Amino acid sequence: MRTIVRTPSSTPAAAPKPRPACAKADPELFFAHALSTLQIARAKAICATCPLVASCLEGALERGEEYGVWGGLTEDERRSLKRRAVRGHVASAA
Repeated sequence: MRTIVRTPSSTPAAAPKPRPACAKADPELFFAHALSTLQIARAKAICATCPLVASCLEGALERGEEYGVWGGLTEDERRSLKRRAVRGHVASAA
């Protein structure tokens, strides 16, 4: 009779995907119509703890998100970032 010995797989288990820090927060904190300075600060504080903040901002810029706090930046800050990127691209092309 043979005995079968099972060993742990040599393939490491897939690491759990990181969850956005905002997943359990009230969406109104990020998308209220006239965000107050306090709301913006609270939303940015949550973003500052998020492991996905860079990809969140990148996605918001690619999609042209017009409202809310995404990736730790407000809509005005994202527009400013885009303008600087365009100016930098134009300056480097000249």
